Amino acid sequence: MNSQREQNLMNWLRLEGKLELGEVVDFLNISESTARRLFTRLESEGKVIRVHGGIQLPGNAALEYSFDQVAKSNIEEKNAIAKAAFELLSDEEIIFCDAGTTVLCFCMELAGRIGETSGNIRMYTNSLANFEVLSPHVPITLIGGEYRPHRKDFSGYLAELALSRVHFTKCFLGTDGCDMKKFFTTTDFDTARMDEMAMRNSDETIILCASDKFSFCAQVGYASFEDVDKIVTDTGVEKEVCDKLESSGIQVIKAEAVPL
Repeated sequence: MNSQREQNLMNWLRLEGKLELGEVVDFLNISESTARRLFTRLESEGKVIRVHGGIQLPGNAALEYSFDQVAKSNIEEKNAIAKAAFELLSDEEIIFCDAGTTVLCFCMELAGRIGETSGNIRMYTNSLANFEVLSPHVPITLIGGEYRPHRKDFSGYLAELALSRVHFTKCFLGTDGCDMKKFFTTTDFDTARMDEMAMRNSDETIILCASDKFSFCAQVGYASFEDVDKIVTDTGVEKEVCDKLESSGIQVIKAEAVPL
């Protein structure tokens, strides 16, 4: 196979994280049997891992967080969650929003409906994406620090120092996964520290996440169930998950997605 075509395939895989057999067949214009032989060779070279129906990147590379990639997933569910989260706002709020993609949908919802509140809302965020959406509509402070392009956010010592000095009425946080025995999880320690600090400085902690996050556990726990007041998810969440969360004192709000 042409080495450039194979390189194009690997670049595409790095963007998507996982590719289905049919996608590779169409992309390379090859047969399924040829694609399967290609998968076998790439796996033997340590470049990919074969999974049911396709291939993915090996090891930690397959789990590397990409804001743009994650932002494309579960759009209908995220929009429904954003609408339900908006209803939790009061007229007098000092809010922190982290850099999760579902939280970004909430910020978009707020930007479009700010006229439905008294307008006396003050926002803080470490997310450049949130800042760009909200800055024309509400007073907002962007918490700076070391910029992370893959998350479109700021973290590190300076960001933590700034965040530690502010009190919030509510913080809206995303999550990359959930360990159903203990806590909500994220992919890295910098994100965990920022979210932990926001929770400590907030009267109320609200987690925004699609139901599929409950089937995945990222590596770093940042929020024990006892520290979370509300979670807004979609109607795809399983009853056993709801029962576990509610037994820990969390109010579970299920938003029904509307097809786009």
